[in-house]
Amino acid sequence: MGVWRGAVVDLSHPMRGGMPVWPGDPGVCMETRATVEAQGFRVQRLELNGHAGTHLDAPAHVLSGGAGVESLPLGRCLGPGVVLDVRGREVVEAGDLDGMEGAAFALLRSGHDRHWGAAGYYEAFPRLSPGAAERLASAGLAGVGLDWPSPDGPGSGELPVHKILLDAGLVLVENLRGLEQLPERGFLFLGLPLALAGGDGSPVRACALLGSD
Repeated sequence: MGVWRGAVVDLSHPMRGGMPVWPGDPGVCMETRATVEAQGFRVQRLELNGHAGTHLDAPAHVLSGGAGVESLPLGRCLGPGVVLDVRGREVVEAGDLDGMEGAAFALLRSGHDRHWGAAGYYEAFPRLSPGAAERLASAGLAGVGLDWPSPDGPGSGELPVHKILLDAGLVLVENLRGLEQLPERGFLFLGLPLALAGGDGSPVRACALLGSD
């Protein structure tokens, strides 16, 4: 079958020890436990929560009895994408989401990813209104991707937007980066999680495939 000849656009933040995580979540630790010089091979011990960095939320994250990561059909974690420009919106409303027809993934570009690593990244970011969430849930999508931390906005305790999206069977990919590199349409989005038994979320290596030569 050969090598993919088209462009591959990486949409994931690199995982690093001490990287920013949602306030109160366990941090990320990457510890070297064996080296080539001492043991003849290198092994790292990784410690992280399932919602660190660019990651996917499973229904089990907010729904009692919701499916875990390993139960998600992989076919729901990839598909034709569309980029929706929501820059400048503090609250994304249903009327900001035109143009989803024919897409499996709606990727919402706010530009907030430029603040990754800054102290305020998790303190102020956009949110989706319940009406916007309902429109996404009824659009026939497989999933939604955001270049910010949460569709509910900072300080939300009930997480109503998470519940609307995940209860509708959508997957939710958060903390994407670099959506400005993509065309509005004409790409395949992939955000495949680890097969974590009972997991409520998983880091993903999100990317977009552009047309082959």
